[in-house]
Amino acid sequence: MSVSTVTVSPGPAIPAAGPARPAPGAVATPTRRHRLLLMGLVALAYLFPVPYHLPINNPNENVRFYMTAALVEDGTYCIDGPRKKWGWVNDAARFEGRHYSVKGPATSLLGLPGYALAYGYAQLRGEATDRHLALWLCRLTGSILPTLAFLWFLLPWLGRRTASPLLRDAAWLTVALGANTYGYALLFVSHTLAGVCGFGALMLLSRRAGDGRVAVRDAFFAGLLAAGVTASEYPGIVVTLVLCGLALVQLRPWRLLVPFALGALIPTLAVMHMQWRSFGNPLSPGHLHMENAAFRAYHERGVFGADAFHGDAAFELLFNEGYGLFPLTPLLLFGLPGFALLLMRPVGRKVGVAATLAALGLWLECAFLSNWRGGWTIGPRYLTPLIPFAAWAALVGVDALWRFKPRLAEAAALGATLVGFVASGVPSAWYPHLPEGLTRPLPQLFGPLLAGGYAPYNAANLLDLWGGWSMAPWYLALAGVWVAAGAQGTWPGLPMPLGRKLRMAGPLWSRRFAGGAAVAAVLLVPLLGDPKASEPKHAATVARDRSFVTRHWRPAGHDRVARLQARASRTAEEQAELALLLKAQGRERELRKGRRRP
Repeated sequence: MSVSTVTVSPGPAIPAAGPARPAPGAVATPTRRHRLLLMGLVALAYLFPVPYHLPINNPNENVRFYMTAALVEDGTYCIDGPRKKWGWVNDAARFEGRHYSVKGPATSLLGLPGYALAYGYAQLRGEATDRHLALWLCRLTGSILPTLAFLWFLLPWLGRRTASPLLRDAAWLTVALGANTYGYALLFVSHTLAGVCGFGALMLLSRRAGDGRVAVRDAFFAGLLAAGVTASEYPGIVVTLVLCGLALVQLRPWRLLVPFALGALIPTLAVMHMQWRSFGNPLSPGHLHMENAAFRAYHERGVFGADAFHGDAAFELLFNEGYGLFPLTPLLLFGLPGFALLLMRPVGRKVGVAATLAALGLWLECAFLSNWRGGWTIGPRYLTPLIPFAAWAALVGVDALWRFKPRLAEAAALGATLVGFVASGVPSAWYPHLPEGLTRPLPQLFGPLLAGGYAPYNAANLLDLWGGWSMAPWYLALAGVWVAAGAQGTWPGLPMPLGRKLRMAGPLWSRRFAGGAAVAAVLLVPLLGDPKASEPKHAATVARDRSFVTRHWRPAGHDRVARLQARASRTAEEQAELALLLKAQGRERELRKGRRRP
């Protein structure tokens, strides 16, 4: 991906005395060293944890994985072979006695290199394909690497749209680690990929004064990515149409529409081929052939499930404290004034209009869906593709505040980013499949998980390190990027002893990080309490879901409860600790059973 740029030096570092007013035309283009630092830490956060919880049989991921496996091993879209080998999975369509995935094919196709590598390795060893390894490699090629590549280009693109390095990094880190884009990039699903395609196309189609004309290559890849949104997931058709409209008004000379159309033709033909070979019609998706009768009933309502405007959905998708967009990713609140500013700007207004229409259209589309909640999710999973668009608008909104109240804007950006790490980043890495009964996931599930020493599969397991401390490198990666973002523009640029530099930078560091922590504390208050905790029915639902998660945790046997239960004899203190942990995790049945044991 290449984006034409005009680079204006941001000038010398901001002195430690306080933030300075931006010079006219100044932009926050990141240095190569800073870009590599952030990307290295973010890549660690993407590659270190491997959330894998087989007992829930996640259909959103597994049905795509089954299609990839069938294409590599059997040369067909039919998933009957993987179902026979690995078991039944939901989200499948039944057509003429055979079963197929009903998902857009882009993720499954991007997973082909990963699965082929695992399959080839197994064939060389004369063994069956290792499902765990194959799925991780599919995640790597199908979602993780495309997202990291997108983030590499996104950082300087955002930097050219603000004069504040701190705000640039905050908006970028929100997309990378502070929203459910992170969780859905770690899984073999399409939601983050659709956002990557959509905003990647917009980046290629955006031109600013002095940037020059879009090259043929940029037009081709813009078309490829624009159509790739719908190839990733069918509801993305709204974003695809908006981007095609933007291409019509942005691409000059007109002949650039030819490479755009050729690029768009590739994912379009891939979708049509999959539908033709699976359902006998290149223009017919498989949702009306759903094997699950309840799911089929959803899609038979209205137009593929869009039956009427649901006012509760429109509100809850944005503001619900358990899964709403703004509470879990609060920096995006600045996107509300940011979109308005994009529409009013004389320069780049067409791109701003397209970004606004894409985000607004996807939100309205989700509000019309009969199944708008989306099942077991982190955040509003159907809104995930709009997050990069909203992050750009949020940057515009907080940048407007920064030009008048820089310290307030910096504290708000740092604090909101930190909340995103906690409210969206932790669930993404630990358990990105939250049951709907958990209305406040942080206190209801993740507090007990962290206290109980639960950790997902991660790279430290290769060294036989398990339990909560095995995730220490992940914590360090998130702390590192947050500190690197907050320290932007505070380091004296003149040659002087290190001690003096630290003394000069210290006051601004303390103000920034203290302000960010204070903002984060305020924003976390509604997320850390459970207002219905005293209601018996609600408490029973939460205990049931929490018990399910902890009893079926993977990897098993390394949390504190499992280690205590494995001991042949326990001291009174250990027995009391076990009882407290079981009660906190909703496992009352095991607690009562332990009390009856002689």
